[in-house]
Amino acid sequence: MMRLFSQLLCVAMLFLFSAAVVLADEAQGGIRGTVDYCGLGGLDGMQVYVPGKMFTVITDESGQFQFDGLSAGSYTLFYRKGDRLLNQNRDIQVLAGQVSDLGVIAFCDRKGMASGAGSTPAVTAPARPPCTAASDDLQCRDADGDGVVAALDCDDANAKIYPGAIEVCDGIDNNCSGTVDDNVSVLVKHGMGTCDAGRISIAQCANGYSDCDGQVANGCEADLMKDDENCGSCGNMCAASESCGLGFC
Repeated sequence: MMRLFSQLLCVAMLFLFSAAVVLADEAQGGIRGTVDYCGLGGLDGMQVYVPGKMFTVITDESGQFQFDGLSAGSYTLFYRKGDRLLNQNRDIQVLAGQVSDLGVIAFCDRKGMASGAGSTPAVTAPARPPCTAASDDLQCRDADGDGVVAALDCDDANAKIYPGAIEVCDGIDNNCSGTVDDNVSVLVKHGMGTCDAGRISIAQCANGYSDCDGQVANGCEADLMKDDENCGSCGNMCAASESCGLGFC
């Protein structure tokens, strides 16, 4: 009898442990993207990391990276080669159970180009000679001071638009990818939205919430677990003598 009890106890503990692991996974998200340095593709050996946390990826020539196991919140990514900080992306939003896709992060800098830090054996270098600090070429100047020379900046008159900038939902090609509002994920109340031609629409709601009024401004406003007018699903109204609890009237 004791042996049977011990076996049942072990099974129960294993079930609880598995359930805890599943819940932990659902409470975490991730970030992925692809580095393109100076138009030469991935920079072999670049460090992509979250400062202050033990999340670091060393890229190969493909430039691809992915971070998993991040708690929901806002993060900054740093891009470093050796002792040089080459770029950073701020305010990357991570939602539980989802991976924020940054797409291609294209960037360059004058010192890196002059030193050849962006070259890789697998990629042919561009025909244009590298920019140097003493160059008189207008295409090597950085008129808006965003750290990207005119030859690589799609708008050298706007410091908020440059290769490597975070794309926002505004109908503008912020990251110089050639596509407006590409790979834009927008954090809305209790959910995640997507962007199309400068307009936000709700793509997914967190567990237990829903967009019942169709208004993007308040996100996934309905708490289906306790909303008397949307109990368990949108439009399911509890009777006057009832209240909603755990999704049931």
